[in-house]
Amino acid sequence: MASYAHHCPVAFRGYIDQFVDKMGNMADYMHEMVRMQAHAALARLAQCALLGAPPPTGNLSAMPAVDAALNAAQRAMLEDDDRDAVAAAMEAAAEVVKSVGAAAGGGIAHLHSAGHITGLADHCLAVLEGRAMCQEGEDEDGGGGAGGEDEEEDEEAELGQIVLEGCAELLPALATIAGASFAPAFKPHFAALLRRTGANRPEGQRSVAYATLVEVVRAIGSAATPVVPLALPGCLRELRAAETAGLRRNCTYCAGVMVEVGGAAAAPFHGALAQALAHLLSSKEPDRGVRDNAASSAARLLSVDGCAAVRDPAVGPPLVSLFLAALPLVEDFEEAASAYGGVCALLRSGDPGVSAHVPRMLQVSADATSGVILNSET
Repeated sequence: MASYAHHCPVAFRGYIDQFVDKMGNMADYMHEMVRMQAHAALARLAQCALLGAPPPTGNLSAMPAVDAALNAAQRAMLEDDDRDAVAAAMEAAAEVVKSVGAAAGGGIAHLHSAGHITGLADHCLAVLEGRAMCQEGEDEDGGGGAGGEDEEEDEEAELGQIVLEGCAELLPALATIAGASFAPAFKPHFAALLRRTGANRPEGQRSVAYATLVEVVRAIGSAATPVVPLALPGCLRELRAAETAGLRRNCTYCAGVMVEVGGAAAAPFHGALAQALAHLLSSKEPDRGVRDNAASSAARLLSVDGCAAVRDPAVGPPLVSLFLAALPLVEDFEEAASAYGGVCALLRSGDPGVSAHVPRMLQVSADATSGVILNSET
């Protein structure tokens, strides 16, 4: 049924009302696999309804399906004791929220007036603070209960991370819908996320926490500036000490966005970030995804405040050389706009120290362009 709604939305549109209540009931079924599939189906139904009700006012006719999906997700976050089912509900809710935002019209106002934004954000906070029904028995470090074997504790930590990954999908979607107005409500979420980045937490959990944090900061924009000086020290610590490439990658990206968003609040950390990026931009970093993220973070650092860092003799000359040497991107092409935009910003800066790098910039541009052409041909 979900496949019909997804792949044949025009043909299926007339059947949505017949299935919404049934899927809502199945979201409360006794078997967790059924509940997981029901949440995914409800999201497909809501998306199908939105496609059939174009803005500016038509998409309000899709709100019953949207309400059914989001109400079911809130019930799961409040009452379901299975973490996989709760994670599936959060991911489904995130898809619905993003679809409502993409459709525009009156749907966004409805999400606010119906209490979905506040309700889902409150449930996300409960998950981040470890208070959700599905987290009963989880210890403060995100592991298993006392007395368990190492293998059991690893499994428990993995289950605990699954529900956090659901939150990593949903909370940024809510922040994107709410925009800067979400900043005051985000304060307790930020505090909970910051606790999840503590050195006593598993690396996987810290990685998810930073991934969630940076996407919310991006969605809120400059209104998130107060959290920047609180989050950057932890990012910098992980750039130097993280064992897994995933954590280094997320924290590298997070640090770059924080510098870009934070403005003057991030300025005291520019030197330390440049030093940390120097290692990640070199061949000593074995993971190319990390190096690509380091290149985009270096571009953000060099571009902020009218390329002020370029003119800093302690930061600019060495970082510009390392940044250009790390290009072109090899793996994380989502960072292309930031990385190559940084090259353009350097060219426009007019700084005399950049002139010596112009041949390399042209080579990077040529390599990037030929790579795009080859990828499009294949």
